Amino acid sequence: MKVTPPPVHVPRPYALPTVPVAARVEVPTADGATIVAWTYAPAGVVDEPGTPFGVGLTVPPVLMLHGNGEEHGIFGSVIDAVCASGRAVIAVDSRSQGASSRGTAPLSYELMAADAREVCSRLGVPQVHALGFSDGGILGLLLARDWGEHVLSVTVLGANLTPGGLPREDTDWMAYAAAENRRWAEEGEEGVTLEDGTPVPSPAESARIAELLQLMVEQPQIDAASLARIACPVTVMVGEFDEILPEETDRIVAAIPGAAKVVEPGVDHNLPKMAPAAVARELLATVKRNDVRHPRRAIEQPVGIAVCRIPVSGRWAGRLEDLYRRVDAGPGTSGWVQDVWPPVGMAAELLAAGAYWGAFDAAAVRDGRPADDAALLGAVAVDHDANMGNGNAPGHGSGLGGPSWGRRAEKDVACWHLLAVDPAARGRGVGDALLVAGVRGARELGARVVRLNTNVANVPANALYAARGLTRHRPVWLPYPGLPLPGWSNLWELRLS
Repeated sequence: MKVTPPPVHVPRPYALPTVPVAARVEVPTADGATIVAWTYAPAGVVDEPGTPFGVGLTVPPVLMLHGNGEEHGIFGSVIDAVCASGRAVIAVDSRSQGASSRGTAPLSYELMAADAREVCSRLGVPQVHALGFSDGGILGLLLARDWGEHVLSVTVLGANLTPGGLPREDTDWMAYAAAENRRWAEEGEEGVTLEDGTPVPSPAESARIAELLQLMVEQPQIDAASLARIACPVTVMVGEFDEILPEETDRIVAAIPGAAKVVEPGVDHNLPKMAPAAVARELLATVKRNDVRHPRRAIEQPVGIAVCRIPVSGRWAGRLEDLYRRVDAGPGTSGWVQDVWPPVGMAAELLAAGAYWGAFDAAAVRDGRPADDAALLGAVAVDHDANMGNGNAPGHGSGLGGPSWGRRAEKDVACWHLLAVDPAARGRGVGDALLVAGVRGARELGARVVRLNTNVANVPANALYAARGLTRHRPVWLPYPGLPLPGWSNLWELRLS
């Protein structure tokens, strides 16, 4: 007996981006999936040291997340508009969609949001503006709620918090279509076409479609009250004839402090296809509400702060430990944990070797030495130990492709370690002072370059290095066991001569 094919969805055509792809990146996950992302860059920006994957950090990029059963190309015209504005784009194919594979973990929106975070980590990007359509809008809300210090703004197109935010007839149809695709996955045939020649999904493809449809029947399950944690600018955009119920959109807008609502006249749910110019308009307007940039300027000594070597003594070893305890306990994205990082005894060992430089109030430093009671505002250790692996040898960065810096003798390379600012001294230019100290220390060692790594989750450190003209190289896999950080670390280099 001939098996009846399942409902076949024929997507509305859409324009692909015309901007050239800067890089295509495959990101492995712990459960065996491969998440594929593409980067697109403004004219003249390419994949090279300083802008690895075509993405610089002085102007945070836009992360784009598509809808159920789609791929990133749905944002084609919007990608072109963002790149034309001078900003890069990271466009992700969500798990089990487009070029990305399924993996073994139970499918959920939270899992796909974690995938998007891992893509950003792989690219070495600590801050993004997010644009999400439909399912991608759900991911954007989750990212802004749970990864808040890294999300600068969110533009949400047609999202819902629960399946109840859709008309009952829609969820009933999705449940029916999911069941029919599961049946075809078990009983169907390869190479079947409808009477008009439209191809029917293969049994394997139907299994994938069924799972994605069932996802929308059962999820998301987001508590509206939890969205109050979102602190960045948010625009919630829907079409005049959107499938999302108006009261669901209003519930989202009401739950997010300061959220704006935009209703695009004359269009339905398919905003990126039907009204890409309007989407680009609202996206760029939302970005402008929090257009954080890190413009480059020279490393300069701030007024009122002095730097000098920290005296080699047990008293100062204790003060260094106190500094790191305050950093570990303070809020922020450093990810440091007491007695895990910095490891017990590491600061004392570097101090005994004469590697440490400190930042102090200028009045507390005389003849290049801090007063005995001087408050330690920040510290950095400088030595020749710049061993971060070459990306190919066993150890750090194994198998990921080496950094693009050139070979140099060990004596020519200095490294900065454990650079930290006392939380109570933030906003006074202590970070800049420590860069001055780090450069001075490197020159005293006879180094010609400074090299260091910093985890991609550390927003202030990456922003500081980008803004002070350090060159960023491709990240390497450099996990720190025991720290709540992704495994990827940015590699930075500063040439001194």
